Amino acid sequence: MSPGPPSTVRLRRIRATIPGRRSSRPRMQIFAYPARAALAIEGPDRESFLQGQLTQDVQGLEPGRAPLSALLTPQGRALAIARLVPLPDSIALIVPAETAAALKAHLSRYVLRAKAKVTLPGDALALAAVVEDRPGEVAAHFGALPVGRHRALGDGTTLVRLAGGSWLLGPVSALGRHENAATDVARWERGAIGAGEPIVYAATSERWTAQMLNLDRLEAISFTKGCYTGQEIVARTQHLGRIKRRMFRYRASTFEAPPPGAPLLLGEERVGEVVRSAVAADGAELLAVVNLDARSRELTTADGARLVELPLPYPLA
Repeated sequence: MSPGPPSTVRLRRIRATIPGRRSSRPRMQIFAYPARAALAIEGPDRESFLQGQLTQDVQGLEPGRAPLSALLTPQGRALAIARLVPLPDSIALIVPAETAAALKAHLSRYVLRAKAKVTLPGDALALAAVVEDRPGEVAAHFGALPVGRHRALGDGTTLVRLAGGSWLLGPVSALGRHENAATDVARWERGAIGAGEPIVYAATSERWTAQMLNLDRLEAISFTKGCYTGQEIVARTQHLGRIKRRMFRYRASTFEAPPPGAPLLLGEERVGEVVRSAVAADGAELLAVVNLDARSRELTTADGARLVELPLPYPLA
C-alpha cells in the first residue's frame, strides 16, 4: 500500500503536535508472531550437543546472553540462523516457523548417544514480538535490560532484548496477557533489517555462507571454539580473506516487499539476492547478499525498482 499524498502526511504530523490532542503515533506494541517458532534442546548434554552443531560458543556463553548463531552444512552453507536463548531447563532456538520441523529433524539425526532431545514445544514455548515507538519504552514496561540479553520475568515469560525489536518467550497462557490487537509486523521486520540481522527461510536454505551474511560482524561465530559442522570453510574464508559477497541494506523504490531469494540486477546480470524485506512508508527496506564489485552500481529488483544503499550498524571493511 502506498502512503497518502504529501499534504495528507504533513497534516497527520501537524495533528500529532497540537496541544491537548492525543498523538496519532503508534506506541509500543506486543503481539503474537506465528511466523517464528522456538525449537527446544533439552537434556543434560544440550550445551555440548549444540557446541558441535552451531557457530556460536554455546558452552562459553556469558550468563544472560542471547546471541545469534548459525547451523551450517559441511560445505559451510547456512541451513538456519537462530537466536539462542538459554532457559532453565532447555536452550531455545528462535527460527522461522516454516523451517522449524525440518530443522528439528535435521538436529535430531545428530543427537546419537548424547543425552539431549530436540522438541517443538508449540504453545508451551510460544513467541510474542515487542516493538517500541520511542527508545526507553521496553525498559519502562519490563525494566532495563541491555541489547542482546535475556531475563526471566515474573509471569512465566522471558524477555529477549534486541536492537531492532524484542521477543517475549513463554507459554501462550502467559503471553496472552500481553497481546495487542493493533499489530504491525512490518515495523518489527524493519527493526531487524535496520540492525543488519539476516535470516534464512526455506527458499534460501543452503544458499549463503556465514560471512556472506555478515555473521562474523554480528558476533555469531566463534573462531576459538572446538569443531562444529562447517567450521573448516568458515575458518578458511576468514583467514584467507576471500569474501567476494556481503550482505548490505537497501531501500527499494517499490511498495511490494521482494521475497527471500529474489534477484537483484545490474542491468540484466544477477548480482545479488534478497535475504529479508519489509514495506516502509517510503518504499521497501531489505537486506541482500550482493557481489562486492557491484555494490556501488545502479542496482534494481527484477521488477525494475531502483535501490539506494542504507547504512548498517556495523563496519564491513
